[in-house]
Amino acid sequence: MNYAIIAAGEGSRLRKEGFKSVKPLVKVCGEYLIERLIRIFKDNKAEQISIIINEESEDLQQFLNSRDFGVKINLIVKSTPSSLHSFWNIIHHSNFEECCLTTVDTIFNENDFKQYISYFQKDKELDALMGITDFIDDEKPLYVQTDNYGKVEAYLDSNDLHLTDKVSAGIYCLRKNALKVVDTTIEKGISRMRNYQRALLENNLNVQSFLFDKVIDIDHVEDISKAEEILKSWHKKENKILALYRQKDFSPNSEDKDTYILNAVVEELRQKGYKTDCINEIDFSKTNNDYSLIISMARGEKNIELLSDLEKRGTKVINTTLSIKNCFREQQTKILQQNNIPIPKTTIVDTDAYDIESFKQFSEGNFWIKRADFQTIEEQDVCRPKSLEQTKKIFLNYKLRGISKAIISEHIEGDIIKFYGIRNTDFFSFSYPTEDKFHNKINLSKNRISFNTQAFIKDVNKAINLLDLDIYGGDAIIDERGNYYIIDINDFPSFSVCREQAAKEIADMVTKYFINK
Repeated sequence: MNYAIIAAGEGSRLRKEGFKSVKPLVKVCGEYLIERLIRIFKDNKAEQISIIINEESEDLQQFLNSRDFGVKINLIVKSTPSSLHSFWNIIHHSNFEECCLTTVDTIFNENDFKQYISYFQKDKELDALMGITDFIDDEKPLYVQTDNYGKVEAYLDSNDLHLTDKVSAGIYCLRKNALKVVDTTIEKGISRMRNYQRALLENNLNVQSFLFDKVIDIDHVEDISKAEEILKSWHKKENKILALYRQKDFSPNSEDKDTYILNAVVEELRQKGYKTDCINEIDFSKTNNDYSLIISMARGEKNIELLSDLEKRGTKVINTTLSIKNCFREQQTKILQQNNIPIPKTTIVDTDAYDIESFKQFSEGNFWIKRADFQTIEEQDVCRPKSLEQTKKIFLNYKLRGISKAIISEHIEGDIIKFYGIRNTDFFSFSYPTEDKFHNKINLSKNRISFNTQAFIKDVNKAINLLDLDIYGGDAIIDERGNYYIIDINDFPSFSVCREQAAKEIADMVTKYFINK
């Protein structure tokens, strides 16, 4: 990856306020601004860093020429009338077809930046990926309007109509088509970077946004101390963990069990020296969310979206929000069916279009009905109707509760298995429960059916990789011939029969994350 730094400004506001050196040699937390950017770019696999400075910056030129930064520096000494002209000079004195550009005084979160570069490198269809932030600290911010998928729709000099709460962060990843636009904008007499960004949209390029946490530019002396406070807060956040308990509504008859496992994980982490806070998901929106890792049992829709936003900013969430959504029954059923995971014969139907034909493939009283949009909250969310009349009542219940789809699954007689596991470890446990979560008796026979446990574990592993789950549990059934079928897989179960071992494994997973980060 090629990087570029515009360091050609005079820093006139800083000089007026008593700062005697050039802006790139401002120190923040003991590190020069220019030095910090070079280090971060080097950490993100820089092949070359192009830097433009003005002709009067002799101290800066000497500083850059006298040090070995361990990466190729392409130094351009040229006084220019604007930042866009500086960028034009960088392009014409460098040999690259894509780059990441920023000004020298931009302070951003390094973890955010790592995610940003990774995003750009993975999506080769992007012409530009623009850093944005909802932390507004600029005297004349450039507001960025995006659609629901992060595509940039407009740049606004003001936000009088309250169309957006995001502004440009002054960090740009650009490919060949976007770089070509620099020439045409300069030819038109355009000198401001914000108008160049508008030109990208006018040329119908694929311009996406990436949300950063706080981003601040060093324009005034007071900004130095402000930046240091922000950097210190990020440093404190680095190994700070939040344990997010599941709301009672999402733990029918299992609230205490869910609490016990998360408490056990928290205790293991605290013994390892990690600062770990705990909160119920019902209060999650009230927290300041300054955590680098969240161990989440949350299931509420709003909380999942909050967690998703934090993931985009670099917070590690276990399990990921994508995997939680994959566990919603309709999505999970489709994933397992499409990948030939052994599950009972299953169909998905609309609850507002009750059709007797949907049930003809199942014999009467020999199927289960489950809500398709979520996991079980109340007993009717998973039930085995004894008649078609009872089935109609269940569908009516779903419709009245706003549940638009249901899953119909074949009933299979046999042994019911409850299994637990943690991905990428040797930990896997299964048992034969004697009652379900609503205290209905199951596994009444004392004679267990033999089955191929190695093949079963292999299929479970395949399934949880497809769902992208790290911490999981589920149910399966073994029929009288020894065939197994996965009934359901859930994110972060209670691990009732193996809580102590599971807590240690989850804490070890967190430890490995911090070691490898």
